[in-house]
Amino acid sequence: MKRIKFNLYLPSWNFKKTREYALAAEAMGFYSVSFGDHFYMAVTQGGSIGQSATTPNLECYSALAAVAAITNRVKLLTAVTPIGFRNPAVLGKITATLDHISEGRLIVGLGSGWQRAEYEAYNLPFAPNADRVRQLEDAIRLLKVMWTDPEPTYHGTDFAIDKAYNYPQPTQKPHPPIMVGGGSRKVIQIAGRHADILSLVPPNREGSPELHRSVTFGRKHFRERVDLFYDTARAAGRDPSKLEVSTLSFLLMSRDKEQAEQMLAASAAAAATDLETARQALTYVCGTPAEVRREIRARCEELDLSYFSFYFSSREMLNTFAAEVMPEFA
Repeated sequence: MKRIKFNLYLPSWNFKKTREYALAAEAMGFYSVSFGDHFYMAVTQGGSIGQSATTPNLECYSALAAVAAITNRVKLLTAVTPIGFRNPAVLGKITATLDHISEGRLIVGLGSGWQRAEYEAYNLPFAPNADRVRQLEDAIRLLKVMWTDPEPTYHGTDFAIDKAYNYPQPTQKPHPPIMVGGGSRKVIQIAGRHADILSLVPPNREGSPELHRSVTFGRKHFRERVDLFYDTARAAGRDPSKLEVSTLSFLLMSRDKEQAEQMLAASAAAAATDLETARQALTYVCGTPAEVRREIRARCEELDLSYFSFYFSSREMLNTFAAEVMPEFA
């Protein structure tokens, strides 16, 4: 079985909170911390978690650079960067710098983007879905050139560079690990060709204000997409045993089983579904610490998940998870 890894999704609204959780994650033995790459968010995220457009939201790469400076071991993950937010050559420079600052701890999370209003507010073109997906693969190819070539030159379908010098190059060789996030078949195939990690999340309906809340994206659909990821990698001459599958979930955990059930019921109501459907949804991990341990183990065995990313709605829940769940998977 692959090593089980845990990622803590950092608070993004206040750097004092970001700092607190990052230092806690390092002390508790989390494998990585992640920071969402959005200029603002206007979404519902499950239960009591949600943001309006005016909720403070720190910029991803600035915040992770600051986190890199105050930590020593924990890896840093962008979760995930929409390719359309930055010129990919400039992104190559930013990520190389961050890998240098962190002394080789960066994981570059990339996606095709989904929140149309955010693009339009910042005067960024929001291309049709097929175009954004095509641009994602072209940008990944360009990034690899930016990270590895002494005189980066690339002419692709959407992006081009000519001697876009990028020194210092990343500390990690040949380049930082790549995570691709998404749920559509085409994005998963891109991950199979290029990524070290697939962050498999329910695909959003375009324009939907709900972040990864599809409760109809069940285990059967998930496993089919995991197999597609591995099959695509194998066809590209890559070894699936060296790749990882991750997902992002809301942790609804309490030592009081009734309280955990109440959190799940609130999330089910927010998603306009019934409690049993929500219970089966991979979007949530719900229960007592013992039940959470069993559920994580089941997802490892049934779905080949090995990298779990969680939203923690309170510091108390984080502390309980670190003390009563993580040791079983050390």
